[in-house]
Amino acid sequence: MQTASIPDPSPADFEPSLQARLWRWMDQKLLEFPGLVEGRHQGPRQKLQGWQIIAGLTAQCLHRCGSLEHIMRRYFAVRLSSSALSQRRAHMQLEPFTTVMRHALRPMARPDQHPDCFFAGLLLVGIDGIQFDLLNTPQINAQVAKVRTRRAEAAFAKLSASVLVELGTHAPLGVAMDFGPMSEKALIEPLWESLPEKSLLILDRYYGQAPMLQELQKHCATRSSHFLVRVRDKLNVKVQQPCGDGSAQVTVTLREREPVPAEDAGQPAPAEPASRTRGRPRKHPPQKVSSLTVREVRGKMRCGNGQWAEVRLWTSLSEQQACAQQLLELYARRWEQELFYKELKLQVNQGSLLAGQRTETAAQQVAAMMIACSLLAEERLAVAAVSPDQAVRQAGALRISFAMCQEYVAALFLVLQSSEGLMDKQAQGELVRRVRVQIAEAALPPRRLRSCQRRVRRPVDKWPRMMKPTSLPNPRNFTITNIA
Repeated sequence: MQTASIPDPSPADFEPSLQARLWRWMDQKLLEFPGLVEGRHQGPRQKLQGWQIIAGLTAQCLHRCGSLEHIMRRYFAVRLSSSALSQRRAHMQLEPFTTVMRHALRPMARPDQHPDCFFAGLLLVGIDGIQFDLLNTPQINAQVAKVRTRRAEAAFAKLSASVLVELGTHAPLGVAMDFGPMSEKALIEPLWESLPEKSLLILDRYYGQAPMLQELQKHCATRSSHFLVRVRDKLNVKVQQPCGDGSAQVTVTLREREPVPAEDAGQPAPAEPASRTRGRPRKHPPQKVSSLTVREVRGKMRCGNGQWAEVRLWTSLSEQQACAQQLLELYARRWEQELFYKELKLQVNQGSLLAGQRTETAAQQVAAMMIACSLLAEERLAVAAVSPDQAVRQAGALRISFAMCQEYVAALFLVLQSSEGLMDKQAQGELVRRVRVQIAEAALPPRRLRSCQRRVRRPVDKWPRMMKPTSLPNPRNFTITNIA
């Protein structure tokens, strides 16, 4: 099956129509579903194609107001009720959205144009988990079980997802979804196919454990990539060779429980009499033992309260590629993943609750949010390219306000859609250029080091309160701990 070619994002290649922007990532043969127009119906049934539903959901994420019914009427002159659209979306399933995401979610930073998005020629990326709340509808509650809490059931069932994000542009590169409690170990498996070549994968402490470290090293090696992961303080290692910058090459023993055979799963082990087990060591399930050689960096980082916290990092980068001080600074870039999730929930979705009435439509909404974030990341890079400030251009999308870009781009699409036939291509291009210049003029200032204490105002009680705030001028936020 042939797919449309994907051009590189460039400020000069702006398509004034939202449909044209999204059409680059779609395959018309795959997205035309005859089932969307079949069935018995009183009177003529209006034809609706799959790509129009994908474009309508993406536009709904951009506009932040109006139902899908109004969005479809505005962009495609399709008059269908919300219930009819929900039925057709349920018949459509998630497969066409997955096909579009395979084209839309891609790296966007360029080493020559956005050097701040790279380190030593490696693209900075990250993976982390996120959860969304599902509506309490009979269809969802019958398929997704709620998590039990200490008192009762959780208020909402959950949709769990892991997202591979380009840290320098906040562009999603891949997403894996599942319904129910979070299982990042299972969700990370589909994301290895989306890991770019020559990248540096920055992960938090959850991934620094035995079941994931070997997979992490294997997949990064096959793509000429590297990893930087935080690990727990209690892991025992054997120092092989200290390095001059305070780090060291260490060997760690990994112990992982062997999988239980399918025929033995669910069958309890026969209980032995108490007289036989008394005084004997308890039997543990068999474990798979292996070793892993990595480079370890230890240090201290200053928290928001002014205190120091121990940090322990493992990486596949050598001492010649990055020193210990650079690795501690790089790990702070992992916070861009959390900022991406903030933009995803507060700006795009306006909360953690999904509006889908069924599991299929809820997953489609998350997919449309990823496509919208990819489109906004592409536009933020184009806005940064027209900025007269070189620092803004090199920073890529991080100095361009996400909320302002979303508001201006949504208004621009609406104006261009309403004025179709009134302006020629040259007038449309000039309008786009002026809007981009206005967004670039409001570029965000460089981020400052957070040195103020993080506390909240609360009623008088026995807990300590902040009576007089203090601030440290340009504090040093990390120190290196030498590994003997």
